[in-house]
Amino acid sequence: MTSKGKSGFCAVCKGGNRDVVQSQSLRLLNRDKPCEIHFCVCRDCGHLQQWPPVGPDVMAHHYESFADYGLFGDPARLRQSPPSRHAKRFLSLTRDIGLTPGKAYEIGCASGEMLNQFRKEGWLVSGCDPSPSATAQAAAIFDIAADLGGEESTLAWQKNLDLVLMCHVLEHLYDPPATLTRIKDALAPGGHLVLEVPCAITPEILPPGWFTFEHLHYYQPKILERLLREAGFEVTEMRLAIRAEHYPVISVAARKAQAIESLDHSDPKASRAMALAYVARDAALWDGTRRRLANVSGAAFIYGAGIHTAQLLDRTDLAQRIDVIAIADRDSKKWGQNLAGNSVISPDDLFAHRQQAPVIISSYVSERAIMCALVKAGVAPARIVPLYSPFPVTQ
Repeated sequence: MTSKGKSGFCAVCKGGNRDVVQSQSLRLLNRDKPCEIHFCVCRDCGHLQQWPPVGPDVMAHHYESFADYGLFGDPARLRQSPPSRHAKRFLSLTRDIGLTPGKAYEIGCASGEMLNQFRKEGWLVSGCDPSPSATAQAAAIFDIAADLGGEESTLAWQKNLDLVLMCHVLEHLYDPPATLTRIKDALAPGGHLVLEVPCAITPEILPPGWFTFEHLHYYQPKILERLLREAGFEVTEMRLAIRAEHYPVISVAARKAQAIESLDHSDPKASRAMALAYVARDAALWDGTRRRLANVSGAAFIYGAGIHTAQLLDRTDLAQRIDVIAIADRDSKKWGQNLAGNSVISPDDLFAHRQQAPVIISSYVSERAIMCALVKAGVAPARIVPLYSPFPVTQ
């Protein structure tokens, strides 16, 4: 399907022509009407993006009320924990390009785990996040004063920063060029931006649901370099890790510089081919999930009240075939809410429920951990229905 500029413009080149490669209709937490999303390729520059993007009101509702980027566990242990995979990559990149500790600010700092690791290296750290629970955890666990809000309101107060960090944030933003310009203005001369985003390559290894509600953009290396250069950054290091996470990621270090002439390596045909290859794989993966659930009937629980479940109900016929008793989730903010008309309950409520119905685990990233937690809590392995891991489940 091809559309012209009635739905807005490309976030990168401001062109008005797009090809829609996939559409989703998601029933989100506490939303009665489905959220219609279209994933598109710009016909002018090849950038992959939601077009038009999910409305800011819907996105703000998700982040402020339901997004779970918190830390769980003993605060003293969390403070002494080794760096996460993300933090290790960021620390390695800053060391390798020869940065010495100074003032660092993280956009989308969540609960402050990465800032805590940079502080251990001698950096003076602060950051911002739109989630009240995340900023509260940053203060309570790590004694890091994080600004509540997005960079569009918080960066105006930041000057002469030596380093800005963005870990899986740029793909969530409505106007990436404007954000990069604000970052450049907040940096000291010669200051650096270090960021990481999912990388839109190798469609043959991408997971189901990779086109997702929360991600407005799907970056390829050349598009990302173009954005940075046009915002006045010089890329000093770009690293591609194919299997660092559940999908490939790009890590980039860029130095504030004078305006640099744009490098236009647009290849819309290649971008469209990549997107269509992934869409075909995604459809096949969801069809495999549908077949795996073919024997589940009657009443059942679902474990996981996130975007994956909204996609599961949209991309399969599960909602038409079973009676969902409730959806369990460990995030207390979600308890008492509803997803697609189904009540969200705590794991304890699931364990205490009289019905011994199947429990469908709806999570790609955390499936094994959830399986183990269910078995440990006394849920019979025969009741547990994973979507991706081998089964039956064994303790």
